[in-house]
Amino acid sequence: MRMLGRRLRRELPPVRGVSRSAVQVLRIVARGPEPSPSDVAEKLRMTSSNVAAALRELESAGLVCRGRDPEDGRRVRLSITGAGAEAVSCVHAERDTWLGRATEALLSADEQLTLLRAGELMQRLAEYEAAEAAEAADPADAAIAAAAADAVAVTVADRERRR
Repeated sequence: MRMLGRRLRRELPPVRGVSRSAVQVLRIVARGPEPSPSDVAEKLRMTSSNVAAALRELESAGLVCRGRDPEDGRRVRLSITGAGAEAVSCVHAERDTWLGRATEALLSADEQLTLLRAGELMQRLAEYEAAEAAEAADPADAAIAAAAADAVAVTVADRERRR
């Protein structure tokens, strides 16, 4: 699973003007709903200073906005801009294209269905929110499981449409 995660991260195309770590932050902000910088740091297991640097890059590029929490004005909430949403969509499309090509080239139809089912199961496991599971789980693995399940689902659906 970790090797697949590393490969998927390598397949993430660059977004003009921002670092790879900023792209990871952008993807978390895109998942919403309006996370705080500390939420992002926790999900990515990054230091708050690294998240702050990534957010400065993303704001300068016009990909995210910071705003005050309406319920607690001391807290900051993050939102994605239209340009940010478009950038995330392109990043995911490129990554999914690679995974779809690899799945199509290497796996039989039965194996693709098995992988699809396994991805759905991994996604359910990743979403389990018991305290002990949340501490032990690696958020990158959950993201990998979700990405793999999505890409395989697209590949299987495309194959079915061609039939």
